[in-house]
Amino acid sequence: MNRKGYMLFVAVSLFLAFFSACLSLAVGEVRIPLPEVANIILGKVGFPSSGAGASGVYDTILLFVRLPRTLMVFFVGSVLGVTGAVYQGLLLNPLAESYTLGVASGAALGATIAIAFNVNLVRLFAFLGGALTLLGVWALSHRSRSVDPTRLILSGVVVGSILQALMMLLQTLFPEKLGAFFFWVMGSFNSASWRWLPGCLIASCIALLFLLLHRELDIISLGEGKAETLGMNIVRMRWVLLLAASLITSVVVSYCGVIGFVGLIVPHLLRMMVGHSHGRLLFASWMGGGLMLLWTDVTARAIGSLPVGVLTALVGGPIFCLFLWKS
Repeated sequence: MNRKGYMLFVAVSLFLAFFSACLSLAVGEVRIPLPEVANIILGKVGFPSSGAGASGVYDTILLFVRLPRTLMVFFVGSVLGVTGAVYQGLLLNPLAESYTLGVASGAALGATIAIAFNVNLVRLFAFLGGALTLLGVWALSHRSRSVDPTRLILSGVVVGSILQALMMLLQTLFPEKLGAFFFWVMGSFNSASWRWLPGCLIASCIALLFLLLHRELDIISLGEGKAETLGMNIVRMRWVLLLAASLITSVVVSYCGVIGFVGLIVPHLLRMMVGHSHGRLLFASWMGGGLMLLWTDVTARAIGSLPVGVLTALVGGPIFCLFLWKS
């Protein structure tokens, strides 16, 4: 894709983000007409509004329920999209993402442990669970001075499976808290509020900062031998980027639970459109991840408040199978 085509892609993405956000604000158990959505939003930011059909109920639903949820969904999706692209570039493996490395499962296990033992630091436990899982996976895959990407992926899959088994054990031992566990295992934004928005916003901004290291990611994608020839300390760079990506993933998982396939599907799909250069791919994945999760959340609410993680698996799984079949 040339520069002109990429700028067109960015413009279309921004328009889709605005339209999707408006649609997200309108859809729910109480349907709010799109003109009413625009009227309320314009009125709140200082623009003159018609006031026709304005409703205090609409105003409350929009500003205190749907707007924070819409923003949280987009920010979480943007983080998952970027970290998926980073993992795949660092590990030279198309299956790499936070879930195949076990980070998301570790964060979910941390949250379920806090819930099971009535600890009020659920999100802190989720964050620590994801961080500790990354350290464990790294320790398993570390040999001599380098880390074998394939070994890292295999370690993540095995550790993730063990952590999921532990979550199932907790569900069996604490059946009275099955509903709370379900939130973390399946992924949901039902608890979204302005209180949790700053954490997701900060994580999303950090994900955008990976753009500053797009050249390093391009070099690592060439292979370990080529990167060392160009004078890069690939072990240190890979460790720093993996740690940063895993920590922001743990942050967003601590707010919404486990949501799979976004970090796996979005980078693959967008490479076909913008190419393999991380300077373009990371921003495209930031936008694409937010849009995919936003559309999924709108669909989940439209058909009956389903867990978002269920729909991402139902949609993302067949799409990835199609990629495998075609290539």
